[in-house]
Amino acid sequence: MNMSPARRSLLVPVCRWLGRRAGLVGWLGGGLLASIVAALIAWGALQVRVQTIDQGHAKVLQRMRTLQDNVRLTLDLLNASYRAECTPDNLAQLRVLLLKNRDVRQIGLLDEQGRLFCSTVSGQLPQPWARSGQGIDGSVGRYLLNTPLQSFSLLAPADLRATVIERGRFQVVIDDNPTQEVFAQYADGIWAGNVHQRRRAYVGVLGAQTDAMANLDTPHIGFDWQQRVWRVTNSVPGVSPISVQSVLGLGDLAQRHPWIGAGYVLLCMVLGWLAGSALVRLGRYLSSMEFLIRHLCQPANVVCHYQPILELATGRVIGCEVLARLQDGQSLLYPDQFIPALTQQHLGWRFDAAVSRHALLELGAALPPQTHFSVALNFFPQNLRRDLILPHLTAALYDSGRSDLRIELEVTEYDFSSALVPELARLKADGFAISIDDFGTGYSNLGIVKRVAPDYLKIDKSFVFEMADATIRSTLIPEIIAIAKAIGSEVIAEGIETEEQARQLREMGARYGQGYHFAKPMKLDDFLRYLAQQPAQA
Repeated sequence: MNMSPARRSLLVPVCRWLGRRAGLVGWLGGGLLASIVAALIAWGALQVRVQTIDQGHAKVLQRMRTLQDNVRLTLDLLNASYRAECTPDNLAQLRVLLLKNRDVRQIGLLDEQGRLFCSTVSGQLPQPWARSGQGIDGSVGRYLLNTPLQSFSLLAPADLRATVIERGRFQVVIDDNPTQEVFAQYADGIWAGNVHQRRRAYVGVLGAQTDAMANLDTPHIGFDWQQRVWRVTNSVPGVSPISVQSVLGLGDLAQRHPWIGAGYVLLCMVLGWLAGSALVRLGRYLSSMEFLIRHLCQPANVVCHYQPILELATGRVIGCEVLARLQDGQSLLYPDQFIPALTQQHLGWRFDAAVSRHALLELGAALPPQTHFSVALNFFPQNLRRDLILPHLTAALYDSGRSDLRIELEVTEYDFSSALVPELARLKADGFAISIDDFGTGYSNLGIVKRVAPDYLKIDKSFVFEMADATIRSTLIPEIIAIAKAIGSEVIAEGIETEEQARQLREMGARYGQGYHFAKPMKLDDFLRYLAQQPAQA
C-alpha cells in the first residue's frame, strides 16, 4: 500500500493509540453499533406501525366518504322530489325513504326561516327550532355537530346528540354508531371544516395527546418531545378538509409485541458484543508489530548503528558491523522486536535493501579516505542471491562515491546450507567478502563450509562469555580457530567484554574481535568520534 510519509507518520501513532485503548474503543464501537441497529429496528417498527395506522385512517376516510355519498343522495332526492310539508302523507313517504338508507335515522323539515318545525319521528313540533350558528359548510351540506336530538323529539334524552346535515328545506340525522366505531378503532382525533369553521369532529381515548388543531399543513409524522409521542396525520382537501390523527407512544411496539421487542433487544446486545470484540481484536492488531511493520519498514525509519571490528594485536579498527534499528516515533526498535513480524510479512528484502543502502551512503559521506575499510552487512539468507545483491550494492557504492569500502556479507551458521553455496561463491567472485556469523552454534557441514571458503568465521559471543569459567563450550574456541586456518579463513571473535578475554583470544590465534570492551554499537556521529580518538597507525 503506497502512502505518503506524512500520512504514514500520522497512521502509526493513531494505530498505537487505538491499541492502547482497544478495550474502550471496542466497547464504545460495539455500543454504538448496537444503538444504531436498535434505532434502525425501532425506525423499521415505527414505519410498519405507521403503515398500519395509515391503513386505519384510510378506512376512516372511506367510511366518511361512504357516509357523505349516501347522505348526498338522500338530500339530493329530498330537495328534488319531496315537499317540506308536515302532512301525514308526506311524512309517511319520508319514513319509507328512511328505510332505504341505513345511514340516516331521521328527517327534519325546515320552514322558510330555516327553522326545524317538523320531523319524521314527532311530526309537527310544538315550536320551531332555530338553526344553529355553529355549523360547518361542506360539499354535502351544512354539518351541525353534536346537535341535541330533543329538537327532533321532546321524548329524546337531553344528553342524546347526533350529527345533523342540512341542505335546502331538509335536515337529516346521521346514524353515528357505525361511524363512531370506525373512529374509535382507528383514530384519536378528527377535524373537519375550512379555516374559519374548522372544529374537532371526534375525540378518542388519547385525544388529550393529539394536536390542538390538525389541518392540511400538519406533517404526516411528527414527534412531540414534551409528551414523547409520535403523531400520525392524514388529511384530505375539499370544501371541508378532513384530518385524521393517531397517537403512537414510544413503548407502543413493546406493549403490542413484548416478546418480539425482547428478541430485538437481545439481538442488539449480541451484535454489540460481537462488534465490540471484533473492534478490540482489530485495535490490538492495528497496534501490533505484524501490522505496523509495513509502515515502519521504510528507508526514512532506518537507523544504522556501527560496531567497530578491531585487529586484536594492534587495536587497529579495520571495519565495522552494521546493526539496524527502526525508528518508531521517539523510540528505537531493536531487531528482536521486529524481525519476527518482518519475516512473517515477507519484508526481508525491503529491509535489507534499505539498511545496506542507508549504511553505505552514510558511511561513504562521513568516513575519511582509507584502504579497504570493511563494512559487514547482515542479509536474510533468502536474500543472498547474486541477481538481487550485485546490482543493489553496486548502485549503492556508486552513489556513495567510494571505492575504498569493502563489503562483507554475513550469513549465520544456523541459516547456512548447501543451497547457498553457489550464490555465495558467485558473490565472492564478484569481490564481496563472505562471513559466517555465530559460528559454532549450528551444525553446518564442514565440507560445505570449505567449498564456500569464507573470508571470516565469527566465533559466537556465547563461547567468549564462558571463557572465564573454562566451560566445555569455551574450550572449543581453539578448535574453531583451527578450522578457520584449515579452510583459509580469518577469525573474528564477538562479544569481547574484558581485556583478559581479548588477550586470551589473541594468544589462541584469533586475529580480529568486536564487543563492548572496545565499543558498543553507535550512531554515526559517535562512531566517527570513536574513530577520531584511535591512535594513528604506523
